Amino acid sequence: MLPFGGASSSDARTAPKQQTLYGWGWRDIDGGRELEGNAILGQRHVRFVRPVQVAARGNFVFVVDAGVQLLYRYDLSRDQLAVVLDLRAVTVGEVSDIYLYQDHSFLLVDPDAGRVLHFDRNGRLIRTFEDRLNLIRPVAVTYDEQMGRVLIADGSSDDILVFTSTGQLQGVIGSRGLTEGKFLNLTAITSGERGIYATARLGHRVQLMGRDGSHQKTFQPDTVVFPLAIAVDKSGNTFVSDYLDNSIKVFQNDLFLESIGSSGIGPGRFKRITDLWYDDGFLYAVDSLNGRIQVLRVEMVEPEALPESADELIDNELDDVLSDEFDDLAESRDADAMVLDEPQVLDAALSESEKTQAAQTELAAGKAEVAGEVSLESPVISDEVLPESSQVNGTPDRTVQE
Repeated sequence: MLPFGGASSSDARTAPKQQTLYGWGWRDIDGGRELEGNAILGQRHVRFVRPVQVAARGNFVFVVDAGVQLLYRYDLSRDQLAVVLDLRAVTVGEVSDIYLYQDHSFLLVDPDAGRVLHFDRNGRLIRTFEDRLNLIRPVAVTYDEQMGRVLIADGSSDDILVFTSTGQLQGVIGSRGLTEGKFLNLTAITSGERGIYATARLGHRVQLMGRDGSHQKTFQPDTVVFPLAIAVDKSGNTFVSDYLDNSIKVFQNDLFLESIGSSGIGPGRFKRITDLWYDDGFLYAVDSLNGRIQVLRVEMVEPEALPESADELIDNELDDVLSDEFDDLAESRDADAMVLDEPQVLDAALSESEKTQAAQTELAAGKAEVAGEVSLESPVISDEVLPESSQVNGTPDRTVQE
């Protein structure tokens, strides 16, 4: 996990610091094993000379190397490098941007020729996007998946031209100027869930435009001095490279969150970040003068809720302790109650036994008394219960029951 330092800003508006960007180490891609190696010497490792543009989908990373004028396809899982295009045969000057479709066909921006070229995944030309009157010097390209349109930033007129996927010009977004919704020296564009993101060298340096061409947001000023590249994840978190200090500025919505990296040659350090690309949780940054692509795993992390103060934490712990002690006390009281009840039960049992014995004694005495008073002709009184109507010597005999 990298330590990140925030950039200074005179604007007090900043994104909440309880959210931050976490990364699990930078991975370098400085080249790869040549796919078709020498039969005698075996496969050799080919290094990038001066990479300038990058795009990735899954395991495949497309890299434009201006140092040798080649377009490479790098396989992350196999560490293999293959040449897709010899750019000297298809472009007039240095490629200024690349966009990679889901099917691995791609768009290349050829600014010196005033056009954008669409190739299939094997490098065969499909079509050309151009307009002699309106597209003078294209500098960046992206594809709007929601609308199915190709967007091309023109560095000459400082606007964004909207083309159909088949190459017909439909309209324009923005114009040259210093007010909101206008650009001065466009450098990069990309498409996200919320709209079209654009960076410019002067004026409002990072803006979000609606798909209808309206201005939506201007990002917090005085955070990026010279933006060269931009990428946006699915949650709208925005990454902007700054040529001035070789860092990547991270924005949450339109507010500055933090700064990643600095000048140097180690992991997370850069010498001219010329392009950024986001794909499925990974941020690809072209470290051009260091001859490599640096890859960082990124995601936004919410921290666990903490007590508001130390006193609240102590109170919570005290409540837990008291609750446990109360439960122990209740169990102890129940046990004591059971012990106290045992003598009472014993006393009750003895009382009932004494009462039974007294009744039996009384019955025996009564029988003896009756036997002394009656004559020999009198019937003998048995232990059986007599009916209520029976009489002895004219006196009602009481019925004795055990």
